[in-house]
Amino acid sequence: MSSPTPAGASSPGPCLAEGIQPESERVFLHAILESSPDLIYFKDSQSRFLRINRALASHFGLKEPSEAVGKTDFDFHPREKAEIMRQDEIRIVESGTPMVDKIEREERADGKTVWVITSKALIFDQEGRIVGTFGISRDVTMFKEMEDALGRERNLLRHVIDNVPDYIFAKDTEGRYILNNQAHVQFLKKKSPDDIFGKTSFDLYPPAVAEGFHADDLEVMETGQPILNRIESPAPQRWLSTTKVPLFDPSGTVEGLVAISRDITEQKNSREALEKTVEELRSLQLQLVEAEKMKMVGRLAAGVAHEVKNPLAIIGMGLEYLKSQPFEDSNIPQVLEEIAGAVQRADSVVRELLDFSASQKMNLAPADVNRIVRNALVLVRSELTVRKIVVVNALASELPLVRLDAMKIEQALVNLFSNAAQAMEEGGELTVRTSTRQVTGIGENVSQSDAGRPGALLVIIEVMDTGPGVPEAMLGKVFDPFFTTKPTGKGTGLGLTVTKTIIDLHGGTIEIGNRPEGGTCVTLVLKADNPS
Repeated sequence: MSSPTPAGASSPGPCLAEGIQPESERVFLHAILESSPDLIYFKDSQSRFLRINRALASHFGLKEPSEAVGKTDFDFHPREKAEIMRQDEIRIVESGTPMVDKIEREERADGKTVWVITSKALIFDQEGRIVGTFGISRDVTMFKEMEDALGRERNLLRHVIDNVPDYIFAKDTEGRYILNNQAHVQFLKKKSPDDIFGKTSFDLYPPAVAEGFHADDLEVMETGQPILNRIESPAPQRWLSTTKVPLFDPSGTVEGLVAISRDITEQKNSREALEKTVEELRSLQLQLVEAEKMKMVGRLAAGVAHEVKNPLAIIGMGLEYLKSQPFEDSNIPQVLEEIAGAVQRADSVVRELLDFSASQKMNLAPADVNRIVRNALVLVRSELTVRKIVVVNALASELPLVRLDAMKIEQALVNLFSNAAQAMEEGGELTVRTSTRQVTGIGENVSQSDAGRPGALLVIIEVMDTGPGVPEAMLGKVFDPFFTTKPTGKGTGLGLTVTKTIIDLHGGTIEIGNRPEGGTCVTLVLKADNPS
């Protein structure tokens, strides 16, 4: 009983277009067998060659194709290889299913290794019975070698990409990730590239960050121009330097982009720290220069004061004598009073010069800041009363003691209170406030490293007036020697300079600024003696 024709097998009956005779069919088949570079063969049900083409005969090392008739693969191939071929043909016959495009490795007689792609199918007689098999094999050695070379190149590239510490990725024109190296996977806190493949920036970053990345992607793909070393911040305190270049297909059309990002957070932080250090050194240099200038000015002031003090004393004694004498001219007493006033002003300047140039030696002892504030207010009481200035006392209770020179701090406060009073010629309000605060960060509100240590307890004194304030352009000069905003004859410009020197000697800070509601506020910060 004949077997049915399996799907895909050669079926019996006419196989040529209508009008073509069997003789012509044989001619066509002969032409194929003679000229085809592929290896073509026909076998009987016992896998014996019925016919092979000239290319296969050459492959077997035969002079003529007819020399292979009646032989099997065991006559031309190693036994293991021939057995595999025989088993393939048995499976085809038993299953009725052809073998398509099987890639096989072969060793030729000359020792050369070749790769062939083989397809095999069944041969049926006119009644549909299986009578054998036929096959076609094509030498694909060149393509296999190219494929292997590409595979090695692909593996090498993948190895390089995955071991580069920079973040490498590629996207298609829709912004979807199509390649990610291991560094980028770890940066995004994913387990594998598969967790990122097909996603977009909007799936992995906050909306604002993703919008920025997407805008850069569109710019690269629309213009075809790269973006080089763009600084990005995908997360707080995290900085990347990213380069994106367009990805072109063989026709020159942009099909996506490739990017590489380098984490520059450490370098950026180091640079900022360096810039901060340079700025601090520059500030320290200016302070040292200023300190040296102050020393020179101090020495000059001391010399001038001592040279002027004695002549002023003699003039003063002379004036006192003249005042006791009778004069015929009634205008002379008035003139003498004016001279005495001028001498008094000159003497006041000399005293300030001496204060300014005084020795920096201090008598330090724990003291109550509130008590010093009250004493200083007593010393300027008459000046405040004359100008009708109301004192608002906002002193904190139970302030910690501060190790200081009470006389010098008292002098500094008197200077501040007098300045405030002179700024309120038509009356006003003088507020004195004391408080404490604990340092939470290095260098907070104090210039000296010891006072600025975290945990240090600070005592703060604020002196506020309701005067016209200081012009903003002049705020940076108020501590300079001989600088004053007062009219000529009303001040020497040394009061705030002396005050700052005293506070600096105590390792504290002094700041002056204008109040939003009007007037000025001077803030003194000192370190408590026993912080808790």
